Amino acid sequence: MNIALIDDMPQELSRLSEIIREYAQEQHISVEIQTFHSAEDFLADYRPLSYTMIFMDIYMEGMTGVEAVKQIREVDKDALIVFLTTSRDHTFDAFKVHAFQYILKVPENDILKNEVRQALSDTISLHNTFEAGITISIDGEAKNFPFSGIICVQTEKNYIRITDRQQNSYRTRMTFSAICQLLSKDSRFLQINRGIIINMDYIDTFEKESCVLHGGYTLPVSVRDQKRLDQIRRNYVFSKLQNRTQNGGSLS
Repeated sequence: MNIALIDDMPQELSRLSEIIREYAQEQHISVEIQTFHSAEDFLADYRPLSYTMIFMDIYMEGMTGVEAVKQIREVDKDALIVFLTTSRDHTFDAFKVHAFQYILKVPENDILKNEVRQALSDTISLHNTFEAGITISIDGEAKNFPFSGIICVQTEKNYIRITDRQQNSYRTRMTFSAICQLLSKDSRFLQINRGIIINMDYIDTFEKESCVLHGGYTLPVSVRDQKRLDQIRRNYVFSKLQNRTQNGGSLS
């Protein structure tokens, strides 16, 4: 595992490094840790796919962690980001940039150790487990779409268009009811309008008569349904947070 730690407090970098190395030794995992004292230093050195996971402090002098991750997402949509912070105030900010987890930096070392170890364990499981999804025929060939990789699905007359997180677009001939049935297996999907389903993990915000998704996608929403849909999204976010907390983690 190649792990990046970004924090402007040297003592926190040392504490995290020690926790990670201890875990790696127990699990017999090879680990390389690179530390950075500011988001600016990290971005100057950043290359997509360079790290297995990134631990990013939110509150730092200069550029904040959220601002840094927004820049990372412009070139690397799949990086596993774990936010570190002393407050839960930025939970939704972390969710918008698709943080893998969200960990509170508490003074108690045992509590922080459990949180970091859980994040490492979840990352290893993620890499070792085949992700659930759907398989659809595209131009006569079967293609697998992991649920987490689908941004939105839209109808086009007798066709369905699927957009993935790499912003690739695929068209297949099938009914909207058929794709709805396939996606109903996963709770992250929400129908926001007639013939439009979105992945709630990719929602940036609801605006007047529109839903703005990560990557700049803007899809129509009726004014009548906007508050209801936004509340469903908020319930989904809090449900994820609650599940992570009950299972010993924070935000996935």
